[in-house]
Parts: sequence; structure tokens; C-alpha cells
Amino acid sequence: MATFIKIAHRGASGNFPENTGLAFEKAIEARADTIELDCQLSQDGHVVVFHDERLGRTAGARGRLKDKTLDQLKKLDVGQWRKKSYKGERILTIEEALEIIGGRADLCLDIKHFPDSPPGIEIKLLFIVSRYDYLERTIFSSFDYRCLSRVRELAPEARIGVIFDAATKADPLEAAQELAAGSVHIHKDLASREFLERAWEQGLDVYVWTVNEVREMEKFMSWGVQGIVSDFPEKFWKLKWKSF
Repeated sequence: MATFIKIAHRGASGNFPENTGLAFEKAIEARADTIELDCQLSQDGHVVVFHDERLGRTAGARGRLKDKTLDQLKKLDVGQWRKKSYKGERILTIEEALEIIGGRADLCLDIKHFPDSPPGIEIKLLFIVSRYDYLERTIFSSFDYRCLSRVRELAPEARIGVIFDAATKADPLEAAQELAAGSVHIHKDLASREFLERAWEQGLDVYVWTVNEVREMEKFMSWGVQGIVSDFPEKFWKLKWKSF
């Protein structure tokens, strides 16, 4: 079992625009161990860091990300939706994100897969993180377990995390076994001591998401989880009960 790790959800996204260089820098300042970020493909095949299928919420543009080229995406501002003073933050490629993080934190990549998503993101991600010598420091996760199966086929040594919530139909522990995953990432509302015991019996690490209240962080830490995913990584240092 891993020691406890502090995971910044889309960077320090509680106070800063998610999945941006600013959010990643602030997560590192807060001494997060791992940065969780979202990946999908642009129309011209670049792996970019963005959560939603559509651009409206954080980029203020119409349409789906997959229908835009990288040049088109780079013209969009993904900072000022949060606060005017954050204007100028741009959609990052995964390479740019790795350059910003610069070895100061591990990665948890959430591979986004929507209807009609273009194929091939898994091999591109594996190539890029390997080129940056980050494969051992990266967890590949996705709600689409077919993506994780492709990662496993392409890279038997890759670290895989099975993520799930109330809408997940598959049994996450069965999926973890089939995928030879090392961790399960459970929504906080589903987490229970019983589930933790079952996961640990399979040798799995358990990460709970997205936990933003100190009281809840302390509860899950007292249960013995291996990691917590939070929008507010700075709050980890407010905990009275620490194992890190």
C-alpha cells in the first residue's frame, strides 16, 4: 500500500481556473504530491488539457473541443470565466503541462472519452509521458474502462486507476482486477469502510474524490485511505490528524 498522497483536482481549482498553468503552479505551491488533470484530443490530434466535452463553461465558446484545431483552441481564454484578473490563461497541451509541472509533482491523467471522440489518445499519452520520463510517475484513469484496457495492452507496466461514481454500471473492483489496476478512485458519497476493506483485500490503493471540507478529509484519513483528491490542496495542511 502507498503512503498517503495529496492530489490536486485539476490543479488548485478551488481558487484558480481549472486545468491551467496557474492552477498547477498553485497546487505545487500548496505541496500537492500529485496533480490530476483531464486529457482529450483536438481535431488535429493534439492531446490537450480540458475537462468538458463542450467549450462553453470555461472557454466561453460554442461547440465541442474535438471539432477545433489546436490553433483555434489557443485563441480561447480559460482564465477569465473564474475572475477577470485571471485573463490570459490558455488551453494547454499535455506537453506544456508537463513542462510547467517540471517534475515537481506526479500526475493522474483522467482520459476523457465522449461520443464520437477521435481514437488514439492512449498511445499518444503513453508516448508523451514516456518521452518526458514520467511513465512511472503517472496514473492513467478514466470512466471509460475501454480506454484503460487500451493503455494496459499498449503498456503492461503502466499504472492504472479505476475511477467511478454512482453512474458507473460496471463493478469497479472486478474492472480493477481485469485491468491489473493499482488503485480505485471512488466518489466521496460512495466511500464506505466496507468498500475500503474489499479493495484492500485485492491489494488496491483507495483514493477518494472530490473532498473539499477539512472535516471530511480527516474522516477519510482516519479510515486509512491512501489518497484524497481535492480542489483545495492547501487545506491538507489544516488537518489535525496527518499521516504525511
